[in-house]
Amino acid sequence: MSHFVICRICKQRFDTEKESATVVGARSYYHTKCYNEWRGAKNDPQATQSADFWYEAMIDYLYRDVRLENMDFQKILSQWNNFLKTKKYTPKGIYFAIKYFYDVEHGDKIKSLGGIGIVPSIYTRSAEYWVNRENQKAGTLEEIIKQIQQRETRPIKEIIKASKKPKQVKWDLNSI
Repeated sequence: MSHFVICRICKQRFDTEKESATVVGARSYYHTKCYNEWRGAKNDPQATQSADFWYEAMIDYLYRDVRLENMDFQKILSQWNNFLKTKKYTPKGIYFAIKYFYDVEHGDKIKSLGGIGIVPSIYTRSAEYWVNRENQKAGTLEEIIKQIQQRETRPIKEIIKASKKPKQVKWDLNSI
């Protein structure tokens, strides 16, 4: 029996009986390929995506990774829109602020009251953390590149192993 749904990423209608699907929550369907690409992109601080992308990423993160039990979707959407309009926060900034709060500061999910109201108080700390992390990563990457270049320019030593002669076993017939 056909079950037609709409992928939340590419917005195309598809049949879950004929194509592979990933289900998040009760009614969130994705093409498996779309979902895997999306999960990879949402953890990249340098990714540039739409506001809808970051909102979906935040909802997925709160639902699957944090396991926020009392999620109030209306409240989260209202707070999201408020932060974008009045606070002039970026969608990516809000997502990474939430990620920072739960992953780095180990925030209490019970105190969230089903929303994302913590964002204004942690937004600047979060931004500093992610910038520092990216700078450290860039420094590490530069060091790795230098090490690779040094390896390529160092002289190659040839080691010639002498061939071993097979051991001659002396048999004593009296011991047999």
